[in-house]
Amino acid sequence: MTIKRAESWMLRFPSNRAAAERSDEFFELIGVTLEDAKGGRGTGWTFTSDYGGGEAVKALLDVVLLPRILGRDAIDVEAINDQLFHYTHRLGHGITSMAIAAIDVAMWDLRARDAGVSIARMLGQVRDRVPCYGSGKASPSLPIDELVELSAGYVRDGFNAVKIRVGREPGKDITRIRAVRQAIGEGPRILCDANERLDLPTALWLGKQLCDLGVHWFEEPLLSQDIEGYRRMRNALPIAIAMGEHVHSRRDFMPYIATGAVDVVQPDMCFVGGITETMRIGRMADTAGLALAPHFMTVLHIHVAAALPRATYVEFYPFMDDLLVEGLHVEDGMLLVPTRPGHGVEFTKQAWRDYRVA
Repeated sequence: MTIKRAESWMLRFPSNRAAAERSDEFFELIGVTLEDAKGGRGTGWTFTSDYGGGEAVKALLDVVLLPRILGRDAIDVEAINDQLFHYTHRLGHGITSMAIAAIDVAMWDLRARDAGVSIARMLGQVRDRVPCYGSGKASPSLPIDELVELSAGYVRDGFNAVKIRVGREPGKDITRIRAVRQAIGEGPRILCDANERLDLPTALWLGKQLCDLGVHWFEEPLLSQDIEGYRRMRNALPIAIAMGEHVHSRRDFMPYIATGAVDVVQPDMCFVGGITETMRIGRMADTAGLALAPHFMTVLHIHVAAALPRATYVEFYPFMDDLLVEGLHVEDGMLLVPTRPGHGVEFTKQAWRDYRVA
């Protein structure tokens, strides 16, 4: 599987209204297509949201990273991932990890397609379905009646847990959560995500209210760099603390795990450097006895979660379903693991026509 051709691409499309906080929000998928000497192909991507930045990721791919994988064998994906990490180490671990992720996913896709199996199988799949929760339909901008209806809709569709975004107006969040609980009953779990909006005193206050409402976890109440703040929250509140979508490598996760600052580890493969690094983080969480719930990008994380027994949830966030030839399938709150070769994702011709950025 010697890589003979590597090109980047980008799709830019509007955010779903139910998830957006502003009318002009959008997503960008910054992708890589690889072709080997036998004509085999693999695709991978990362993403940006809200404020763009995809051009910067694409430039890093085109100028720095893609030229350095030409002639390499995709079978060496883990070694290549490490080498790209060290090569870009002085540039920091944000945009570089995002760019490496696109390459890493494309190499895993190429390998799995060549073998005729799904990425989940290639990673050591241990189950064919994974619990998931409904997400992406709970913007703080939604009127309360619409929030209630969308959350209840997930439950009617068989989901056993839904996520609600909080933190923009903490005083009003309690009313919104209480209304959702009344609508969906006591059985389904409610998860709350504050998107790093709060200071520690406000987070402690809101966390106490969420405990009283029976919320299952409190996600990203503080800035992701505030390790001590998360440790203090976890020690002070009888609610699971979840975080990790803005942590960029397994090395950056280590102090959270070592100091007891997190209950639910939430890596995003598009931000940590791809499938390779996400699997490493998953094994770290397993060793520490922590829950794992990969963030966002459901179509990719389902493969990782299928190979990691400690993965308790995958986030079902259908933000790109309209771009796909075939989406994922949910039965009784469980996400079915795709069996198509590679990651199984194929973008429609309309998506390429309407959203590709030159």
